Amino acid sequence: MAARTSKKWLHGCLALALFVASILLPPAVSNSAGENLLGNPGFEAGDVSWEKWGSPVVTTAEKHGGTKSLQVKRNTGGASASVAVQEGKTYRVGLWVKFAGTGVTSAAIDLDAFGSQQTKQYLYFSGSTQWEYKQLLYTPAPGVQYIRFSFWNSTSKDYYIDDALIRENVDIERPSTPGTWTAEHEPDSLKLTWAGSTDDMAVESYQLSYKKTEDSGWNTLSVPHQETVTSYTYTLQNLDPFSVYAIMLRSRDTAGNTSGAVMGMEATPGVNLLTNGGFETASISPWTETGTVQTTTYGTYAGQYAARLPGNSAVRSAEISVDGQDSYLVSYWTRSAAVPPEAITVSVSVYHENSDEIVHPLITNAAAVWARSEGQLSTVSNGEYMQLTAKNQTGTDQFLDQVYIGKLPELPEDLAPGAPAGFTVNRADGVSADLEWLAATGPFGVKNYSITFKKAADTEWSSITVPYVPGQSLYAYKLEGLSPESLYEVKVTAVSEGTAVSAASSLELTTGKMFPVNPGASEEAAALLDRLYATVGNAVYTGQHNYYEAPSLWYDTAAELTGYYPAIWGSDFAYYTGGDFSALRQGMIDEAINKGHTGSIITLTYHEPRPMDSATAGWESVTGDVTAAQMTEIVTPGTALYNQWAAQVDEVAEYLAQLRDEGIPVLWRPYHEMNAEFFWWGARPELFRQLWDNMYDRFTHLHGLDNLIWVWSPNAESSWAYDSAPYYPGHDAVDVLAMDIYNNDYRDTYYNKLVQLSGGRPIAIGENGELPDMDMLMEKQPRYAYFMTWSQYLTDKNSLSAIQAIYSNPRALHNGETGNGPYVPPPADSYLIDDFEQYGSSNSSLRAKWQRNVSGNLATVTLDTYHLNSGTYGLKLDYTVGNPGYAGLYRSMGKEWPGMEAISFWLQPDGSNRQLAVQFHETNGEVWEASIPVQGTTPVLVSIPFTEFLRPGWSTGGNGVIDLGSIKEFAFYIAQGSGTQGSGTLYIDDVKAIKLPVEEE
Repeated sequence: MAARTSKKWLHGCLALALFVASILLPPAVSNSAGENLLGNPGFEAGDVSWEKWGSPVVTTAEKHGGTKSLQVKRNTGGASASVAVQEGKTYRVGLWVKFAGTGVTSAAIDLDAFGSQQTKQYLYFSGSTQWEYKQLLYTPAPGVQYIRFSFWNSTSKDYYIDDALIRENVDIERPSTPGTWTAEHEPDSLKLTWAGSTDDMAVESYQLSYKKTEDSGWNTLSVPHQETVTSYTYTLQNLDPFSVYAIMLRSRDTAGNTSGAVMGMEATPGVNLLTNGGFETASISPWTETGTVQTTTYGTYAGQYAARLPGNSAVRSAEISVDGQDSYLVSYWTRSAAVPPEAITVSVSVYHENSDEIVHPLITNAAAVWARSEGQLSTVSNGEYMQLTAKNQTGTDQFLDQVYIGKLPELPEDLAPGAPAGFTVNRADGVSADLEWLAATGPFGVKNYSITFKKAADTEWSSITVPYVPGQSLYAYKLEGLSPESLYEVKVTAVSEGTAVSAASSLELTTGKMFPVNPGASEEAAALLDRLYATVGNAVYTGQHNYYEAPSLWYDTAAELTGYYPAIWGSDFAYYTGGDFSALRQGMIDEAINKGHTGSIITLTYHEPRPMDSATAGWESVTGDVTAAQMTEIVTPGTALYNQWAAQVDEVAEYLAQLRDEGIPVLWRPYHEMNAEFFWWGARPELFRQLWDNMYDRFTHLHGLDNLIWVWSPNAESSWAYDSAPYYPGHDAVDVLAMDIYNNDYRDTYYNKLVQLSGGRPIAIGENGELPDMDMLMEKQPRYAYFMTWSQYLTDKNSLSAIQAIYSNPRALHNGETGNGPYVPPPADSYLIDDFEQYGSSNSSLRAKWQRNVSGNLATVTLDTYHLNSGTYGLKLDYTVGNPGYAGLYRSMGKEWPGMEAISFWLQPDGSNRQLAVQFHETNGEVWEASIPVQGTTPVLVSIPFTEFLRPGWSTGGNGVIDLGSIKEFAFYIAQGSGTQGSGTLYIDDVKAIKLPVEEE
């Protein structure tokens, strides 16, 4: 909340109220490395942040990602928003294009770069009727400050653009997943072969992880990537025979990004069941032979001997006992003397009790050098024994070595862990449930548990991840964010390394009623909390703050403007501003009682002066400093400063007790914006929490204030407000969590932080300047239960149409209608756009309002006290016209000009014969513009009738008719006109929308 600059509040006729949308720029947003710097890159928010030249349209007929794209019709074009870039950095820029028909062979999208220097590069597209992506890496040259995409369709076909990208060139893309491996199995090793990965930057290595399925820890090794290699082989050695191994393979790029995992299980076989499989006895025995088969010492694969099988010969192994339905690995090495090589024929015969023989042929590699072949077979339960046969049916010698048959362990059927057992709910309150389950196991272990939940009547699920804890056998988790008195479906799954997911264990639970944190809270307080819970996600209570000196002024103003009484009336115990302090406070309490009895929800806050200051201390005390030692003394019972603090809050408690005695509950919001250095209670988390607890204890137990609903309200986090979480007193001392939001800064990050911290409790907008957009709240931030606009900011920072729009929205809840309908202001003779008096002597404040269009040449504004029409200040505009041929400045508005007929302003020209354009934008995006030549140097009063305003050729949308009911932007632009390129200076003052004088007949 800002300090009051005057004690005179608006009591006059509403027709004289100024609806000035004083839109301040939000703090600069720091983008994460690799984050897209373009707003609305995929047109999901329509054409917001995109210029349109001609009639390109956002469409759902085609889309690359999301649900929309921009259809660029023939002889139309546009441009993205300009993005600030830094010299020395490299940016990745790209977008997707698809043509609506064939026949186009080439098209270009421009990348404009500008600042004190202008350049252009191009993305070239082939005219494909399939989505095509092109990108380039751009490093700004000296003097380049901004870049943007621009496009003009001069081809014979429409095309679509989507998913534009401008981001700092840090590698955030994951490499592709490696190919699935093939394996060669030995009792003590596994030889794995896989296809390599690709990456937009560079693959660095392959991370190969393995473990026996019953082990908990993983062994991980790195295989270097080589640019010229497409297939990789690695042998895992020193493994245990007859064991099952879980294996994961990922690629990693040079930035540390990892690919998806290839997962699988492989088994090492047991001991060789064949006798003399390597022929190292120097004989064939106990193999039986057909023809002349001999051992040889020439060119063996391993050891001293191998078997030589001349043409039309064969060998058969000794019998190997078969035990049940088992799996076996068969492997052997062969080479061929034939040119070209021919394969030896190998098979395994399984014999059964009835002497039936089942032959299992094996596939053998044909090679002139030693080559390994392997196969797997399963026997049946009634098999007795098996034998391996190798036949040479070629006309040349074949060689056989290292023949192996070993039993394989059974592989698990599922890679995923088992479903978590024992899933139960031990306790549930109104917004949370204590869940419990047993640890799951699986061949790939468990990386985390995923809890998904939804109301039984809903279709969308929410999810939460619970980390795996080594050695923990029982898991307990408090599921928060639920709604009171609701039936929920809840599931838990175990997720392994490599993201294999178990079957789900499920349960249903019903939440209970939610009660205020004060166990002795009154029925009225409990009922108020119930109202807030019932509102969450469904509607929003409207609220209006009032200063205690005029405790109904702005509430009544909101009602008269909209035709609805705000649902929430708010005020402040505040600090001394003059007059009879006690009487003013009592007047505020009397108004609170009146409003409470007529149905309003009451909210009160307290800008408490420092305890060491006098009773007549003002704003300077509230915003004054206290040392850490003083703050410690304030929160420590028994100290002098604690006693002074207690005396202050005890006085406030007496007023709150009057509301208690009237049966009126209060949304009590003390010590707001504590996460900043605005107020003496701020910026010390631990001491703040103690201060809150002291007040809660004193008000609850000493004063018996059972009518309070405790509202905690930090400032929206920014460059001047810290992370709010450390200041949170906890669920046992807070009923409602709110956030104070100004400068139209309704970020999702603020909302999400509050939702997470609340654990399902109601959240609200504790203070606001600019009103939120109700459609945005419904779509993206639906859990806000109410907002409260701060006093005069209702009209200082919001247009009449914006005020009426939110109050008339179907989701807005009020305290009834006035019966008079919304306020319709009578026509005025003029509406002030700017007389440049409101900025004092601050050029920075002026420049925060009047922004340079960075797509054009330089334009600098300063306040001037010499060249002006009236008052103390006018506007000095220094500009340059070069390439791209114009310079401009604009200011955001929030205005209506009902009944006006022209734009008027005082101008001292510079004699340049250039062209000055006046431009304004309607809320619907329609743009209107009129121009005058800049001639002479004598000051003139310029008046341009609206009948002379036309739509620029690049402006689209709207209805082709000037709508003065909703103006969002006003601008001046200077172009070369009949002058030359170069610099100049204009002086401007008293910019207004006016009625034209009636001409006498």
